[in-house]
Amino acid sequence: MGVLIVVPRAFKQFSEHPNLLPYEELLSILLRSDDAPVPEIAGRKLIAGQGLDDMQVSHAWYIGVSRGLIQEFSHWRAARKVRYADRSLCHKQRPENILISAPEKNADDSYTSELLLHERNELMLDHLTGQHIQGMVLAEACRQMFLAVTEHYFLDDCPSSKRYFVINLMNVRYQSFAFPLPTQIHYRVIERKQPKPDRIFIHADMDVHQSGQPVAGMEVQFTVFDDGYLSKRESKLAAQAVGNYVDFLRDELRKSAPTKYSSSARSSRPQGPRQMKPLAS
Repeated sequence: MGVLIVVPRAFKQFSEHPNLLPYEELLSILLRSDDAPVPEIAGRKLIAGQGLDDMQVSHAWYIGVSRGLIQEFSHWRAARKVRYADRSLCHKQRPENILISAPEKNADDSYTSELLLHERNELMLDHLTGQHIQGMVLAEACRQMFLAVTEHYFLDDCPSSKRYFVINLMNVRYQSFAFPLPTQIHYRVIERKQPKPDRIFIHADMDVHQSGQPVAGMEVQFTVFDDGYLSKRESKLAAQAVGNYVDFLRDELRKSAPTKYSSSARSSRPQGPRQMKPLAS
């Protein structure tokens, strides 16, 4: 059975490989006159790949089915059966910047999410080299993963509804290139403790897998604080940082200011008119 994975223009170079098709080319094929044959996709299973948004997926499916390509589109959403994690779990405002599906708890108390790319994601708009997924995209996906798992599963007993995450350690590892294909993030807790009622410490590790093989990962240690406590602390530290910088700036300006009788000051002093010797008569 032939398979075609459809990807957006952000992965144009990647789409040149066999079994891949650019989204714009798919639309061009589908929008031919109704009675025109479509040999490029006839009899092949089309799969919506990484980077397409929900509107693009629905648009292509509607046109394809209306043209009678029901078998070709029967597995169109096979790689998109999961829902995006909620914005509040990932600490993101714009939906295109969410990179993971809602995390699912496994029998061994680990957690799994799917990587969900969007071609208009903030990290992909102005930095795309070669055919692989950029390393910073995977790092951000892991960051969203530990936020989402913690928010959803570990804070039920937290007295405050507003929390503040402070990262103590973040070690990212890259083992292989990751490409715009189905990708899973596996999360496991190494240590979790609550030293005080208003804070929780977590030490965790994540692996990013493609086709069952690890391509990247992250070790992280972080503390979740009550927002009321840490906001005051942060404000105090911000004021202290401004004061420290102003003191530093004053010292630098004092060092660079010319002294009253420096040679540079004398040389820049305006000179009076030169005295001319009288000419001999």
